Amino acid sequence: MIQAGADNAWPLLDVFPKLGQRLAPVSLCDLPTAVQPMSALGKQAWVKRDDLTHKCYGGNKTRKFEFIAAEVLAKNRKHVVTLGGTGTNHGVATAMVCQQLGLKSTVITFHQPNSAFVKKNQSLMKYFGAKVINAGPIALAALRFYLNPCRLHKDYYFLPGGGAVPVATLSYINAAFELKRQIDNQQCPEPVEIYLPVGSASTLAGLTLGCALAGMKTKVIGIQVLDSHMGPIETCTESVVKKLMSQALDILTQEYPQALKGLPNVILRADYFAPGYGVLTPATTKAIAKGQDLGLTLDQTYSGKAFDAYCQAIKISSKPILYWATYNSNPEPAGLSEATP
Repeated sequence: MIQAGADNAWPLLDVFPKLGQRLAPVSLCDLPTAVQPMSALGKQAWVKRDDLTHKCYGGNKTRKFEFIAAEVLAKNRKHVVTLGGTGTNHGVATAMVCQQLGLKSTVITFHQPNSAFVKKNQSLMKYFGAKVINAGPIALAALRFYLNPCRLHKDYYFLPGGGAVPVATLSYINAAFELKRQIDNQQCPEPVEIYLPVGSASTLAGLTLGCALAGMKTKVIGIQVLDSHMGPIETCTESVVKKLMSQALDILTQEYPQALKGLPNVILRADYFAPGYGVLTPATTKAIAKGQDLGLTLDQTYSGKAFDAYCQAIKISSKPILYWATYNSNPEPAGLSEATP
């Protein structure tokens, strides 16, 4: 059994201390996030509150930025450009962190079905100082991102949608070690399954690899919420998850070559994706309402679909199952409506 050291934000670096100097994560979040029972759903129901990673805007994207920001700052970049849907949670996190660190940000967006969540995130990105470029169809947005002439400028850092870079995967390997420490401290039982939404795939990659590295038997079950391809580019497939795991493991094994032999299995379910990206379904609506009753804020694009899958699983489970909350549950910043019409 792997035991983490002192009670700090990065137990991964307690277990693999040589990584600390190389990665040098930036302290941005309120970690560790709590694990809590959801007794209203049954005695085996648990939630990991990554919806509260940051006092202003929580969620899995903000946790990733502790490791992404370190890379941006190490390269002395001044302007972060990223990509996402018109209601991208990642875009909000990018804008907020860049504002916090004194960096500029641009978010290139593609169309997704309109909703209150989309409008709120559009306002949040502008509130946090991002330049938002609505490029229309996903193919045009991808072209504006991948063929952007600013890629030739040394001040720019181009961050793929969802923050899907190897260091972001490492942030969720760290999160798995955080959960392992909470289990060892008897704050919750070891879950047989973890459910979470999957878009750009680095959260699923990190948790899957992290649970294996930490010696846990937990199955990490990703619920696909994004199209598998963006034109010819794979975006949300098992092979994308495996590539992210492999890249993160390459970083780890440079210092610790015996850390893990082989990659763990990937579980990515597509049965909750239809009828498409960001499309609200009656089942998702019910899941969002149920989450609200439990104190969780869920959205129709990502977390609502994953929570629906979780609720169906917990109905028939006799063993602990954990829902990993990834969507911000903090109230909107004061003055948001006045600042952004």
